[in-house]
Amino acid sequence: MIKTKKQLPIFTMILSFSLLCLGCTPETMNSTEDAYQPINLAEVDGELTGDDPEIIALSLFGNQEPIEGNFSQETEVIEKDGFNQTILLTQMNLPDDSVKGLRYQLKFEFDQSIGQWRLQEVGRQQSCYRGDSPDNWTIEPCP
Repeated sequence: MIKTKKQLPIFTMILSFSLLCLGCTPETMNSTEDAYQPINLAEVDGELTGDDPEIIALSLFGNQEPIEGNFSQETEVIEKDGFNQTILLTQMNLPDDSVKGLRYQLKFEFDQSIGQWRLQEVGRQQSCYRGDSPDNWTIEPCP
């Protein structure tokens, strides 16, 4: 009985450490799912400020032309915190033989001096038709 009481704290520490590390595999630590390829704002053609971040995102990176097939495009507010807002613009089923979809993450800040939202940062990911994981998002070129 005494031996078991001494082993219990050690067992608890080992179990806690194991549970913490369970999701920390090299695959998840090096995943590009959370990584976005930065886009230089100086090279973006269009107005970087406006009244609505979703409208700005669509005007800068949205597709304005009709596309045949099952193309879809949607915006989603993924973070909203006072004077900051993050928009995710996703385009799927692109008419490309390698790129299945594009995803843009746009970070905006409300500029009180002009009373409008200003694009601060944007990054891009893509999903590929071919490859090892066609349902994953990556910054790597599509094969």
